[in-house]
Amino acid sequence: MCLGAATAAFPATLDLGRIFDIGKDVADATKDMDEKDEIAVGREVTGRLLGAASLVADPELQSYVNGVGRWIASQTERPDLPWHFGVIDSPSINAFAAPGGYVLLTRGLYEILDTEAQLAGVLGHEIGHIVQRHHITVMQKSAALSAGARIAQRDSRSQLVNSLIGTGAEVFARGLDKGAEFEADQIGIVLAARAGYSPYGLVEVLHKLSARAAEDASLALLFKTHPHPGERLSQLGEALAPRVPTLPAGKEPAIRQVGADVPAPAASKPVPAAGTRALQEEGGAAPRGGGRSGVGIDPGSVLRGIFGR
Repeated sequence: MCLGAATAAFPATLDLGRIFDIGKDVADATKDMDEKDEIAVGREVTGRLLGAASLVADPELQSYVNGVGRWIASQTERPDLPWHFGVIDSPSINAFAAPGGYVLLTRGLYEILDTEAQLAGVLGHEIGHIVQRHHITVMQKSAALSAGARIAQRDSRSQLVNSLIGTGAEVFARGLDKGAEFEADQIGIVLAARAGYSPYGLVEVLHKLSARAAEDASLALLFKTHPHPGERLSQLGEALAPRVPTLPAGKEPAIRQVGADVPAPAASKPVPAAGTRALQEEGGAAPRGGGRSGVGIDPGSVLRGIFGR
């Protein structure tokens, strides 16, 4: 792993979170759902996502990304989550976080990265979503809209977890709100810096995405579920500008390449609408046929549609 150059981290007393006024106490956000349930939801949603797009068949790459990701996660206020990281075999450009410590990025995104610092910024952004429980908040709100979920809350904790699993696929397809994405961008920079990397890795990645043509099919879902990279850069610029003198330089180690003998990802139909069509019909009505989730969503179908499968 190329972690050695980045492990010259800054003193533990350096509170880079304060640079962006990011609070460290997430107790209030976690009081409605315990960590065991959060991990169960994330594990199931991630498993179904992997059923739609498998991991790249490169064990050394997966080990490397896990090493980088866990080092960055160790800089957070939730280092003891069962953190898992992986690269999925999809040519699209995107990354996904699921509750409880699960992070996946696509091969399409991984292969446009030039340095480990850029990888650190991307993983830090996704880790930020998990630490702040952004997805759980959305899932809880969505599940609470159905009478079935309210009954589940009253009668069975496991049924509530199943309801949240169903809405997890919907969150992947629709995305989080802009505020959550902007917060995760700032957290990504903070965590990369805490881990000893250049804090500008994520900024460089956003510049790469912004420079690509809007009609680039590999970015279709990313643009659908995230603010435009230019808007994200503007938000980061406002936050960074007055603080540039206080930001450490950090390291930018070379990134590990995908193995030369690993075949290219299977071509997929880059039509993310296929994964969300049923969710968008008649103002977001649930797909017919229902699913095991208890909220009328078939998570596997939605996630396969995201990858055009």
